[in-house]
Amino acid sequence: MKTISCLLFICSTFSILGNAPSYELTKDFWNNPNFVRSFMGDYGFRTEVEPRISKNEQLILREVIAKSENQLDDAILYLEDKIDNKSSAALDFALATMYYQRGRLTMSSQSYQNAIEKFPSFLRAYKNLGFVKLNLNQFDDAAHKLSRSISLGESDGVTYIALGYCYYTLQKFISAENAYRMGILLFPESKDATNGLVNCLIATERFHEALALLDELLIKDPENIFSHRARAATLQGLNREKEATVALETLKRMGNLNSEDLIRLGDLYHNLELYEMSFENYKKAIKQNKVLPISRYIRVASTLIKRGSFEECFFYLEKIENEFKSSFSSENEKSVLLLKAEVLKATGKPLQSIEILRTLVEKYPLAGKALIMLGQNAWKQKDFVLADLYFERAAKIPEFETQALIEHSRMLVDSRDFEKAVRLLEKAQAIEPQARVEKYLQSIRNLLLSSRVRL
Repeated sequence: MKTISCLLFICSTFSILGNAPSYELTKDFWNNPNFVRSFMGDYGFRTEVEPRISKNEQLILREVIAKSENQLDDAILYLEDKIDNKSSAALDFALATMYYQRGRLTMSSQSYQNAIEKFPSFLRAYKNLGFVKLNLNQFDDAAHKLSRSISLGESDGVTYIALGYCYYTLQKFISAENAYRMGILLFPESKDATNGLVNCLIATERFHEALALLDELLIKDPENIFSHRARAATLQGLNREKEATVALETLKRMGNLNSEDLIRLGDLYHNLELYEMSFENYKKAIKQNKVLPISRYIRVASTLIKRGSFEECFFYLEKIENEFKSSFSSENEKSVLLLKAEVLKATGKPLQSIEILRTLVEKYPLAGKALIMLGQNAWKQKDFVLADLYFERAAKIPEFETQALIEHSRMLVDSRDFEKAVRLLEKAQAIEPQARVEKYLQSIRNLLLSSRVRL
Protein backbone atom coordinates (compact mmCIF):
# COMPACT_ATOMS: atom_id res chain seq x y z
CA MET A 1 0.00 0.00 0.00
CA LYS A 2 2.87 2.38 0.81
CA THR A 3 4.44 1.74 -2.60
CA ILE A 4 1.24 2.57 -4.47
CA SER A 5 0.70 5.80 -2.56
CA CYS A 6 4.27 6.89 -3.08
CA LEU A 7 3.82 6.47 -6.84
CA LEU A 8 1.22 9.24 -6.79
CA PHE A 9 3.68 11.81 -5.45
CA ILE A 10 6.83 11.65 -7.51
CA CYS A 11 7.73 15.33 -7.51
CA SER A 12 10.81 16.64 -5.77
CA THR A 13 11.49 20.00 -4.15
CA PHE A 14 10.56 22.99 -6.28
CA SER A 15 11.22 26.69 -5.92
CA ILE A 16 10.08 30.00 -7.34
CA LEU A 17 12.75 31.81 -9.28
CA GLY A 18 13.23 35.55 -9.23
CA ASN A 19 13.35 38.23 -6.60
CA ALA A 20 10.87 37.94 -3.76
CA PRO A 21 9.83 41.21 -2.13
CA SER A 22 8.42 41.20 1.36
CA TYR A 23 4.85 40.60 0.23
CA GLU A 24 5.67 37.40 -1.63
CA LEU A 25 6.20 33.90 -0.36
CA THR A 26 9.92 33.35 0.03
CA LYS A 27 12.03 30.63 -1.55
CA ASP A 28 12.33 29.10 1.91
CA PHE A 29 8.59 28.45 1.85
CA TRP A 30 8.77 26.43 -1.35
CA ASN A 31 11.98 24.60 -0.43
CA ASN A 32 11.04 23.82 3.15
CA PRO A 33 10.67 20.06 3.86
CA ASN A 34 7.22 20.76 5.30
CA PHE A 35 6.07 22.02 1.92
CA VAL A 36 7.67 19.12 0.06
CA ARG A 37 5.94 16.63 2.36
CA SER A 38 2.67 18.51 1.93
CA PHE A 39 2.90 18.50 -1.84
CA MET A 40 4.05 14.88 -2.08
CA GLY A 41 1.59 13.62 0.50
CA ASP A 42 1.99 10.84 3.00
CA TYR A 43 1.59 7.10 2.75
CA GLY A 44 -1.73 5.35 2.93
CA PHE A 45 -5.14 6.01 1.44
CA ARG A 46 -8.23 7.69 2.69
CA THR A 47 -10.82 6.16 0.44
CA GLU A 48 -13.20 9.09 0.74
CA VAL A 49 -10.66 11.59 -0.62
CA GLU A 50 -8.30 9.43 -2.73
CA PRO A 51 -9.05 7.48 -5.92
CA ARG A 52 -8.68 3.72 -6.23
CA ILE A 53 -6.08 2.20 -8.54
CA SER A 54 -6.47 -1.03 -10.48
CA LYS A 55 -3.69 -3.64 -10.54
CA ASN A 56 -2.88 -2.71 -14.13
CA GLU A 57 -2.57 0.96 -13.14
CA GLN A 58 -0.26 -0.04 -10.30
CA LEU A 59 2.04 -1.60 -12.89
CA ILE A 60 1.84 1.53 -15.06
CA LEU A 61 2.82 3.75 -12.14
CA ARG A 62 5.73 1.46 -11.21
CA GLU A 63 6.98 1.77 -14.79
CA VAL A 64 6.58 5.55 -14.61
CA ILE A 65 8.64 5.67 -11.41
CA ALA A 66 11.41 3.63 -13.00
CA LYS A 67 11.55 5.88 -16.06
CA SER A 68 11.22 9.16 -14.17
CA GLU A 69 14.38 8.67 -12.13
CA ASN A 70 16.62 9.42 -15.12
CA GLN A 71 14.26 9.97 -18.06
CA LEU A 72 11.44 12.21 -16.89
CA ASP A 73 10.40 13.25 -20.39
CA ASP A 74 10.13 9.60 -21.45
CA ALA A 75 8.06 8.90 -18.33
CA ILE A 76 5.71 11.75 -19.26
CA LEU A 77 5.27 10.46 -22.81
CA TYR A 78 4.68 6.94 -21.53
CA LEU A 79 2.04 8.05 -19.03
CA GLU A 80 0.31 10.39 -21.50
CA ASP A 81 -0.34 7.37 -23.71
CA LYS A 82 -1.91 5.41 -20.85
CA ILE A 83 -4.49 7.99 -19.80
CA ASP A 84 -8.04 8.06 -21.14
CA ASN A 85 -11.49 8.95 -19.85
CA LYS A 86 -11.79 5.63 -18.01
CA SER A 87 -8.38 5.56 -16.32
CA SER A 88 -7.99 6.39 -12.64
CA ALA A 89 -7.66 9.98 -11.51
CA ALA A 90 -4.42 8.82 -9.89
CA LEU A 91 -2.78 8.65 -13.33
CA ASP A 92 -3.82 12.22 -14.15
CA PHE A 93 -2.47 13.28 -10.77
CA ALA A 94 0.91 11.63 -11.38
CA LEU A 95 1.13 13.20 -14.85
CA ALA A 96 0.27 16.63 -13.43
CA THR A 97 3.04 16.24 -10.87
CA MET A 98 5.60 15.38 -13.55
CA TYR A 99 4.46 18.32 -15.68
CA TYR A 100 5.10 20.48 -12.66
CA GLN A 101 8.61 19.10 -12.30
CA ARG A 102 9.27 20.15 -15.88
CA GLY A 103 7.85 23.63 -15.30
CA ARG A 104 4.90 23.03 -17.63
CA LEU A 105 2.48 24.73 -15.28
CA THR A 106 -0.49 25.15 -17.61
CA MET A 107 -0.47 21.46 -18.52
CA SER A 108 0.04 20.55 -14.88
CA SER A 109 -2.99 22.63 -13.97
CA GLN A 110 -5.12 20.94 -16.62
CA SER A 111 -4.09 17.45 -15.54
CA TYR A 112 -4.89 18.17 -11.89
CA GLN A 113 -8.26 19.50 -13.06
CA ASN A 114 -8.82 16.30 -15.03
CA ALA A 115 -8.08 14.29 -11.89
CA ILE A 116 -10.66 16.31 -9.95
CA GLU A 117 -13.30 15.84 -12.65
CA LYS A 118 -12.78 12.09 -12.45
CA PHE A 119 -12.72 12.05 -8.65
CA PRO A 120 -14.47 15.18 -7.27
CA SER A 121 -13.31 14.68 -3.67
CA PHE A 122 -9.62 14.23 -4.55
CA LEU A 123 -8.13 16.24 -1.70
CA ARG A 124 -4.50 16.28 -2.79
CA ALA A 125 -5.42 17.16 -6.36
CA TYR A 126 -7.24 20.24 -5.07
CA LYS A 127 -4.32 21.17 -2.86
CA ASN A 128 -1.63 20.70 -5.50
CA LEU A 129 -3.76 22.48 -8.10
CA GLY A 130 -3.99 25.36 -5.65
CA PHE A 131 -0.20 25.53 -5.45
CA VAL A 132 0.09 25.44 -9.25
CA LYS A 133 -2.48 28.24 -9.59
CA LEU A 134 -0.49 30.22 -7.04
CA ASN A 135 2.64 29.82 -9.17
CA LEU A 136 0.61 31.05 -12.16
CA ASN A 137 -0.45 34.14 -10.15
CA GLN A 138 -4.08 33.07 -10.46
CA PHE A 139 -4.73 33.96 -6.85
CA ASP A 140 -8.52 33.83 -6.76
CA ASP A 141 -8.61 30.36 -8.28
CA ALA A 142 -5.71 29.25 -6.09
CA ALA A 143 -7.56 30.39 -2.97
CA HIS A 144 -10.67 28.47 -4.03
CA LYS A 145 -8.72 25.24 -4.61
CA LEU A 146 -6.72 25.49 -1.39
CA SER A 147 -9.87 26.29 0.58
CA ARG A 148 -11.61 23.29 -0.97
CA SER A 149 -8.75 21.01 0.08
CA ILE A 150 -9.11 22.29 3.65
CA SER A 151 -12.85 21.61 3.59
CA LEU A 152 -12.05 18.04 2.50
CA GLY A 153 -9.82 17.56 5.53
CA GLU A 154 -6.42 19.08 4.73
CA SER A 155 -4.84 20.50 7.87
CA ASP A 156 -1.17 21.21 7.25
CA GLY A 157 0.39 24.59 7.91
CA VAL A 158 1.79 25.27 4.44
CA THR A 159 -1.66 25.05 2.88
CA TYR A 160 -2.99 27.67 5.28
CA ILE A 161 0.05 29.89 4.66
CA ALA A 162 -0.39 29.68 0.89
CA LEU A 163 -4.10 30.42 1.32
CA GLY A 164 -3.23 33.41 3.49
CA TYR A 165 -0.90 34.73 0.82
CA CYS A 166 -3.62 34.39 -1.84
CA TYR A 167 -6.10 36.29 0.30
CA TYR A 168 -3.50 38.95 1.11
CA THR A 169 -2.75 39.48 -2.58
CA LEU A 170 -6.48 39.76 -3.22
CA GLN A 171 -6.62 42.39 -0.42
CA LYS A 172 -8.90 40.21 1.69
CA PHE A 173 -6.87 41.06 4.74
CA ILE A 174 -9.06 39.61 7.49
CA SER A 175 -9.38 36.27 5.67
CA ALA A 176 -5.63 36.34 5.10
CA GLU A 177 -5.02 37.04 8.78
CA ASN A 178 -7.17 34.08 9.83
CA ALA A 179 -5.32 31.77 7.44
CA TYR A 180 -1.91 33.00 8.57
CA ARG A 181 -2.83 32.50 12.24
CA MET A 182 -3.78 28.89 11.50
CA GLY A 183 -0.53 28.52 9.58
CA ILE A 184 1.44 29.74 12.62
CA LEU A 185 -0.32 27.23 14.89
CA LEU A 186 0.42 24.33 12.54
CA PHE A 187 3.83 25.46 11.28
CA PRO A 188 5.19 27.76 14.02
CA GLU A 189 8.72 28.02 12.63
CA SER A 190 7.52 29.45 9.30
CA LYS A 191 8.71 33.02 8.72
CA ASP A 192 6.26 33.30 5.82
CA ALA A 193 3.38 32.83 8.26
CA THR A 194 4.57 35.47 10.73
CA ASN A 195 5.59 37.87 7.95
CA GLY A 196 2.18 37.46 6.37
CA LEU A 197 0.43 38.16 9.66
CA VAL A 198 2.53 41.30 10.17
CA ASN A 199 1.60 42.50 6.68
CA CYS A 200 -2.10 41.95 7.42
CA LEU A 201 -1.88 43.95 10.65
CA ILE A 202 -0.12 46.81 8.85
CA ALA A 203 -2.59 46.70 5.94
CA THR A 204 -5.50 47.05 8.38
CA GLU A 205 -3.66 49.83 10.27
CA ARG A 206 -3.42 47.87 13.51
CA PHE A 207 0.01 49.29 14.08
CA HIS A 208 0.18 48.70 17.84
CA GLU A 209 -0.50 44.97 17.36
CA ALA A 210 2.02 44.81 14.53
CA LEU A 211 4.67 46.56 16.61
CA ALA A 212 4.15 44.22 19.57
CA LEU A 213 4.49 41.18 17.30
CA LEU A 214 7.58 42.59 15.58
CA ASP A 215 9.28 43.36 18.89
CA GLU A 216 8.64 39.77 19.92
CA LEU A 217 10.05 38.45 16.63
CA LEU A 218 13.17 40.62 16.90
CA ILE A 219 13.92 39.26 20.38
CA LYS A 220 14.01 35.79 18.83
CA ASP A 221 15.84 36.87 15.68
CA PRO A 222 17.60 40.25 16.05
CA GLU A 223 19.06 40.09 12.53
CA ASN A 224 15.73 39.53 10.76
CA ILE A 225 15.68 41.98 7.85
CA PHE A 226 11.95 41.77 7.21
CA SER A 227 11.14 42.52 10.85
CA HIS A 228 13.37 45.61 10.94
CA ARG A 229 11.87 46.90 7.68
CA ALA A 230 8.30 46.22 8.80
CA ARG A 231 9.00 47.80 12.19
CA ALA A 232 10.06 51.03 10.47
CA ALA A 233 6.83 51.04 8.44
CA THR A 234 4.80 50.38 11.59
CA LEU A 235 6.44 53.20 13.53
CA GLN A 236 5.82 55.51 10.59
CA GLY A 237 2.17 54.47 10.66
CA LEU A 238 2.08 55.48 14.32
CA ASN A 239 3.59 58.88 13.40
CA ARG A 240 6.68 58.02 15.44
CA GLU A 241 8.95 59.25 12.69
CA LYS A 242 12.13 59.68 14.72
CA GLU A 243 11.90 56.06 15.87
CA ALA A 244 11.11 54.94 12.31
CA THR A 245 14.25 56.75 11.17
CA VAL A 246 16.31 54.94 13.82
CA ALA A 247 14.84 51.61 12.68
CA LEU A 248 15.85 52.25 9.07
CA GLU A 249 19.29 53.49 10.13
CA THR A 250 19.71 50.20 12.01
CA LEU A 251 18.89 48.36 8.81
CA LYS A 252 21.33 50.63 6.99
CA ARG A 253 24.15 49.68 9.35
CA MET A 254 23.34 46.05 8.66
CA GLY A 255 23.90 46.79 4.96
CA ASN A 256 20.36 45.90 3.94
CA LEU A 257 18.70 49.09 2.73
CA ASN A 258 17.23 48.79 -0.75
CA SER A 259 16.20 51.68 -3.00
CA GLU A 260 12.68 51.78 -1.58
CA ASP A 261 14.07 51.92 1.96
CA LEU A 262 16.44 54.74 1.03
CA ILE A 263 13.59 56.78 -0.43
CA ARG A 264 11.52 56.16 2.69
CA LEU A 265 14.47 57.22 4.86
CA GLY A 266 14.85 60.33 2.73
CA ASP A 267 11.15 61.09 3.22
CA LEU A 268 11.50 60.69 6.98
CA TYR A 269 14.45 63.08 7.13
CA HIS A 270 12.46 65.46 4.93
CA ASN A 271 9.57 65.40 7.40
CA LEU A 272 12.04 66.02 10.21
CA GLU A 273 13.37 69.01 8.20
CA LEU A 274 16.83 67.45 7.96
CA TYR A 275 17.04 68.25 4.28
CA GLU A 276 20.72 67.55 3.68
CA MET A 277 20.42 64.03 5.10
CA SER A 278 17.18 63.60 3.18
CA PHE A 279 18.86 64.45 -0.12
CA GLU A 280 21.83 62.16 0.59
CA ASN A 281 19.49 59.18 0.92
CA TYR A 282 17.54 60.17 -2.19
CA LYS A 283 20.85 60.25 -4.11
CA LYS A 284 21.85 56.82 -2.79
CA ALA A 285 18.47 55.42 -3.85
CA ILE A 286 18.88 56.40 -7.48
CA LYS A 287 22.56 55.40 -7.47
CA GLN A 288 21.57 51.83 -6.58
CA ASN A 289 19.68 51.70 -9.89
CA LYS A 290 17.44 48.93 -8.60
CA VAL A 291 14.13 47.97 -10.17
CA LEU A 292 11.66 50.53 -8.85
CA PRO A 293 8.90 52.28 -10.77
CA ILE A 294 10.38 55.42 -12.35
CA SER A 295 7.44 57.32 -10.87
CA ARG A 296 8.95 56.76 -7.40
CA TYR A 297 12.06 58.72 -8.35
CA ILE A 298 9.97 61.40 -10.07
CA ARG A 299 7.97 61.75 -6.85
CA VAL A 300 11.25 62.42 -5.03
CA ALA A 301 12.07 65.21 -7.50
CA SER A 302 8.61 66.66 -6.90
CA THR A 303 9.26 66.62 -3.14
CA LEU A 304 12.52 68.50 -3.67
CA ILE A 305 10.88 71.25 -5.73
CA LYS A 306 8.04 71.67 -3.24
CA ARG A 307 10.49 72.40 -0.45
CA GLY A 308 12.40 74.85 -2.63
CA SER A 309 15.48 72.67 -3.17
CA PHE A 310 15.69 73.69 -6.83
CA GLU A 311 19.36 72.89 -7.43
CA GLU A 312 18.98 69.45 -5.87
CA CYS A 313 15.79 68.87 -7.86
CA PHE A 314 17.48 69.70 -11.17
CA PHE A 315 20.39 67.40 -10.26
CA TYR A 316 17.94 64.61 -9.45
CA LEU A 317 16.01 65.08 -12.69
CA GLU A 318 19.28 64.85 -14.63
CA LYS A 319 20.09 61.60 -12.82
CA ILE A 320 16.64 60.22 -13.62
CA GLU A 321 17.11 61.00 -17.31
CA ASN A 322 20.62 59.54 -17.38
CA GLU A 323 19.57 56.32 -15.68
CA PHE A 324 16.10 55.67 -17.05
CA LYS A 325 15.33 57.79 -20.14
CA SER A 326 15.49 54.80 -22.49
CA SER A 327 12.63 53.17 -20.56
CA PHE A 328 10.50 56.29 -20.02
CA SER A 329 6.78 55.98 -20.59
CA SER A 330 5.00 59.00 -22.06
CA GLU A 331 3.80 59.88 -18.54
CA ASN A 332 7.35 59.66 -17.19
CA GLU A 333 8.62 61.97 -19.92
CA LYS A 334 5.84 64.50 -19.35
CA SER A 335 6.41 64.54 -15.60
CA VAL A 336 10.18 65.04 -15.89
CA LEU A 337 9.84 67.84 -18.46
CA LEU A 338 7.20 69.61 -16.38
CA LEU A 339 9.38 69.50 -13.29
CA LYS A 340 12.35 70.79 -15.27
CA ALA A 341 10.23 73.66 -16.54
CA GLU A 342 9.11 74.47 -12.99
CA VAL A 343 12.70 74.48 -11.72
CA LEU A 344 13.87 76.74 -14.54
CA LYS A 345 11.00 79.12 -13.95
CA ALA A 346 11.67 79.21 -10.20
CA THR A 347 15.39 79.87 -10.73
CA GLY A 348 14.88 82.85 -13.02
CA LYS A 349 15.20 81.15 -16.39
CA PRO A 350 11.73 81.70 -17.90
CA LEU A 351 12.79 81.47 -21.55
CA GLN A 352 14.31 78.01 -21.07
CA SER A 353 11.21 76.99 -19.13
CA ILE A 354 8.92 78.18 -21.94
CA GLU A 355 11.01 76.36 -24.53
CA ILE A 356 10.59 73.06 -22.67
CA LEU A 357 6.85 73.64 -22.24
CA ARG A 358 6.34 74.41 -25.92
CA THR A 359 8.24 71.27 -26.89
CA LEU A 360 6.09 69.32 -24.46
CA VAL A 361 2.72 70.53 -25.77
CA GLU A 362 3.87 70.04 -29.34
CA LYS A 363 4.57 66.38 -28.61
CA TYR A 364 1.69 65.93 -26.14
CA PRO A 365 -1.17 68.31 -27.12
CA LEU A 366 -3.23 67.17 -24.12
CA ALA A 367 -0.54 68.01 -21.55
CA GLY A 368 -2.92 70.18 -19.53
CA LYS A 369 -0.50 71.30 -16.84
CA ALA A 370 2.01 72.46 -19.47
CA LEU A 371 -0.73 74.45 -21.23
CA ILE A 372 -1.68 76.12 -17.94
CA MET A 373 1.97 76.98 -17.23
CA LEU A 374 2.30 78.47 -20.72
CA GLY A 375 -0.84 80.49 -20.07
CA GLN A 376 0.63 81.76 -16.82
CA ASN A 377 3.86 82.76 -18.59
CA ALA A 378 1.94 84.60 -21.33
CA TRP A 379 -0.15 86.34 -18.66
CA LYS A 380 3.01 87.45 -16.86
CA GLN A 381 4.26 88.92 -20.16
CA LYS A 382 0.90 90.76 -20.51
CA ASP A 383 0.11 88.78 -23.66
CA PHE A 384 -3.52 88.24 -22.65
CA VAL A 385 -4.64 86.97 -26.07
CA LEU A 386 -2.06 84.16 -26.07
CA ALA A 387 -2.80 83.38 -22.43
CA ASP A 388 -6.51 83.12 -23.31
CA LEU A 389 -5.70 80.54 -25.98
CA TYR A 390 -3.61 78.39 -23.65
CA PHE A 391 -6.14 78.49 -20.81
CA GLU A 392 -9.01 77.67 -23.17
CA ARG A 393 -7.09 74.71 -24.60
CA ALA A 394 -6.37 73.41 -21.11
CA ALA A 395 -10.01 73.83 -20.08
CA LYS A 396 -11.05 71.42 -22.84
CA ILE A 397 -9.15 68.63 -21.09
CA PRO A 398 -11.49 67.24 -18.38
CA GLU A 399 -8.71 66.47 -15.90
CA PHE A 400 -7.47 70.09 -15.98
CA GLU A 401 -10.71 71.97 -16.67
CA THR A 402 -11.25 73.32 -13.15
CA GLN A 403 -7.64 74.45 -12.67
CA ALA A 404 -7.58 76.09 -16.11
CA LEU A 405 -10.83 77.96 -15.43
CA ILE A 406 -9.52 79.27 -12.11
CA GLU A 407 -6.20 80.43 -13.58
CA HIS A 408 -7.99 82.01 -16.53
CA SER A 409 -10.32 83.88 -14.16
CA ARG A 410 -7.36 85.17 -12.14
CA MET A 411 -5.85 86.59 -15.32
CA LEU A 412 -9.18 88.21 -16.21
CA VAL A 413 -9.32 89.83 -12.79
CA ASP A 414 -5.82 91.17 -13.40
CA SER A 415 -7.07 92.69 -16.67
CA ARG A 416 -10.23 93.92 -14.83
CA ASP A 417 -12.67 91.79 -16.82
CA PHE A 418 -14.65 90.93 -13.68
CA GLU A 419 -17.82 89.81 -15.45
CA LYS A 420 -16.11 87.09 -17.48
CA ALA A 421 -14.00 86.11 -14.47
CA VAL A 422 -17.18 85.53 -12.45
CA ARG A 423 -18.65 83.34 -15.20
CA LEU A 424 -15.53 81.18 -15.34
CA LEU A 425 -15.35 80.82 -11.57
CA GLU A 426 -19.02 79.87 -11.39
CA LYS A 427 -18.39 77.22 -14.02
CA ALA A 428 -15.39 75.92 -12.05
CA GLN A 429 -17.49 75.74 -8.88
CA ALA A 430 -20.23 73.84 -10.70
CA ILE A 431 -17.66 71.21 -11.69
CA GLU A 432 -15.68 70.98 -8.44
CA PRO A 433 -16.88 73.13 -5.52
CA GLN A 434 -14.08 74.46 -3.31
CA ALA A 435 -14.46 76.69 -0.25
CA ARG A 436 -11.45 78.88 -1.06
CA VAL A 437 -12.67 79.38 -4.64
CA GLU A 438 -16.15 80.27 -3.40
CA LYS A 439 -14.61 82.93 -1.15
CA TYR A 440 -12.58 84.27 -4.07
CA LEU A 441 -15.66 84.24 -6.32
CA GLN A 442 -17.62 86.30 -3.79
CA SER A 443 -14.85 88.88 -3.62
CA ILE A 444 -14.86 89.18 -7.45
CA ARG A 445 -18.65 89.59 -7.43
CA ASN A 446 -18.21 92.45 -4.97
CA LEU A 447 -15.63 94.04 -7.26
CA LEU A 448 -18.03 93.66 -10.19
CA LEU A 449 -20.83 95.37 -8.23
CA SER A 450 -18.49 98.17 -7.16
CA SER A 451 -17.39 98.78 -10.74
CA ARG A 452 -21.03 98.99 -11.89
CA VAL A 453 -21.90 101.43 -9.10
CA ARG A 454 -19.05 103.71 -10.11
CA LEU A 455 -20.39 103.67 -13.66
